[in-house]
Amino acid sequence: MKRIFLLLSAAFLLFTGCESTQERITKQSFAFDTVISITADKKDKEHIDKALGMCNEYELIFSRTNPESELYKINNLSVSTLSPHMENVLNFSLDFSEKTQGAFDITVAPLCALWNVNSRKEPPTEAEVKAALNTVGYEKLSLSPFSLNGATLDLGAVAKGYIADKLAEGFREKGVDNVIIDLGGNVFVLGEYTVGIRNPSSPDEVFATIKLKDKSAVTSGAYQRYFEYEGKRYHHIIDPRTGYSAQSGISSVTVVSPSSMHADALSTAIFILGEDALSLCNEFPDTDALIITKDNKVITTDNFEEKYNLSIQ
Repeated sequence: MKRIFLLLSAAFLLFTGCESTQERITKQSFAFDTVISITADKKDKEHIDKALGMCNEYELIFSRTNPESELYKINNLSVSTLSPHMENVLNFSLDFSEKTQGAFDITVAPLCALWNVNSRKEPPTEAEVKAALNTVGYEKLSLSPFSLNGATLDLGAVAKGYIADKLAEGFREKGVDNVIIDLGGNVFVLGEYTVGIRNPSSPDEVFATIKLKDKSAVTSGAYQRYFEYEGKRYHHIIDPRTGYSAQSGISSVTVVSPSSMHADALSTAIFILGEDALSLCNEFPDTDALIITKDNKVITTDNFEEKYNLSIQ
């Protein structure tokens, strides 16, 4: 049973609120092609620095564009032995691809490179899309023995979630329990916080707030990375089944979960598949989602409003 609210208006700047008796510190860095930040009590500065350093190490595993990364070497057939981190992510990704019947697919790299919405001014030709589609398909990927079978991988829809989980795990092991991890939109909080969800029609504002405790929230939306051509918007979330920007009637999806990797993958899959895919949340423990449609409806999983104290502005 999905609960539907009409999205009437949005106000207030996007924010994350918290309460702490300790002096707080926020440190930023650049990784995964975005600005990342970690906020914690000032006494935990050493642990923040260590976590940011770990991000650089993870980038050397999961970056698709860095020639020194493991993923780059995999795609260029110069390495065939997987690190434990890579193996974990690929195993989850293959399983999730099967659950979504290919709507989520980490072999989408040729399509991502073709569309590259940061630099394109007009869409690729139908022939170019068809050629790229010929190399896409999670069924091509084999882990035992490892083989790409002509595919290339893009882990942009899952790696940041995995990394956020690992950072949160590291903080927990050190007894640090009052932290905001923000990996460019993949948010993981340890402690209890109020988090704003952006209004996709006006991204500097929020349309709602939710309360999270020891959970991750990840949003996928079509409102930040896109180009327009002849009155049509082409965004960066590519449907690997069609080769074109997903057209599900959704403006954004926010998934809340104890696992940021699950939230990361689910937000992409639900955005591509549409509101009926909210049922995918049932496959994962204590996981929920909120959709904003293009016609300004808000659709959620069961009891979302009560569980997260949803407040539409």
